[in-house]
Order: sequence, then C-alpha cells, then structure tokens
Amino acid sequence: MPILRKWEFNGAACGIWRVTETAEELRSLLTEKSFTQDFFNFKSPARQLEYLAVRVLLRELLGKECRILHHESGKPYLENSLSRISISHTKGFVAVIIHPEKVIGIDIEYHSDRVKKVVGRFVSSDEMSLIESKVSEIADNDIVEEFRINMYLLFWSAKETMFKMLNSSEVDFLEHLCINSISFSEHSGNGAVVDAHSKVFNGTMNAYECRTSLKTEMSIEFYLTEEFVCTYSCID
Repeated sequence: MPILRKWEFNGAACGIWRVTETAEELRSLLTEKSFTQDFFNFKSPARQLEYLAVRVLLRELLGKECRILHHESGKPYLENSLSRISISHTKGFVAVIIHPEKVIGIDIEYHSDRVKKVVGRFVSSDEMSLIESKVSEIADNDIVEEFRINMYLLFWSAKETMFKMLNSSEVDFLEHLCINSISFSEHSGNGAVVDAHSKVFNGTMNAYECRTSLKTEMSIEFYLTEEFVCTYSCID
C-alpha cells in the first residue's frame, strides 16, 4: 500500500498517500463503516478515488476505520469523536492530519506553473519581496524560475492551511493571511543537506491572520518534493 509518508507533529498524526490503486482495490481495504452517501453520489472516478484513499489513509493513521462527516460549512469531522481532522487532495495524492484536541490544517498541491497566473491574488508586495530574497540566494540560473514557482506554491499551500484553521467565512488570502518569514531546515527529509538541487525541502513559515480580532499567529511546516508541496500546522 503506497503510504508515502507517515509522521507525528505536535501530537498530531499526519500522512500522505500516493493514489495508484483502482477504486475497486481501495474499496476492498474498507468495510461499509467508512462509507457515506457522498461516495455513491460522486460521478467523477477521480473524486471517488480521492474519497477512498482518504479513508484508507485515515485507517492507517488511527489503526481503525472511522466515518468522516461534514459540517454545513463543508469542514470534515469524525463521527462519534472529538478529534480534529483536516484533509487535502491533489492530483495523485491525498493528505490527512488528525489531533485529539488542537486546531489543525493541512494542504497538498501538485507542481504546476499555472500558479504564476494568479500569484497576485494571494501574495502581497511584502511577501513577494520575501520570495525574491530567497530566489536571489540561488546561484544556478537554470533553476531560478523553478525555485520561484516552488515559492509561489508554498505560499498558496500555506494560506490554504491557514484558511482551514480559521473558523471564518469570506477570508481574503491577500488581505487576511500574511506570511512574514520562511526558513529551510538544514537537512532534507531524507537526511541530505538542503541546497537548490535537493529533491526534498523541509522548513517553517511564520504567519498570522488578520481576519479575526485574535490576530492568531501560526507556524506552518512544509514538505516540498519534486512532485508536490505539503503544508501543515497545529495550534492550541
């Protein structure tokens, strides 16, 4: 079973699943307990695969099957459980984070340069300066543009994670979600020293929201590979 990565973070269980199975193969790993009417309403085979993969991954993280339900807002929760859950899916991957009590969020995005067309909708001028300061550290001109796109994806994904952690409507990614620093870990996830040519980057982004009166500060962790970027966070 292609569980790509499984880890713990501040008491949360996290996982990423690479979806390579057919719907029939994934469904054979679950009992009817995991299903809701939503699955049978989906017409898209891709959406059915995501639904199934999320529930198989959840079982791997918890060691048991749990039914996922949704609030009217669309936010997921576990039936008969106080644990918090956040879910994300992208082309070929799903990601899940669960914590017994803390506010959590996770997002996963596959690599695409389409983000360049909309970057002005979610990256402020101060954030763009931060991105360009990191880009300027890249000595190899052949990968500068690729690195810049990775930064755009990181900021988009981080703000998706922040949005999931806010219990607010009408959140403007440009005006209400702010990232003020980004740092890369000294080592990548596979133990290799991180440089511009690394296949895996880990790091942290410091951020805050100004949508609510709380002005909550958030520390967003990230995991960046050649195929996708994943961001996640956990706060009290």
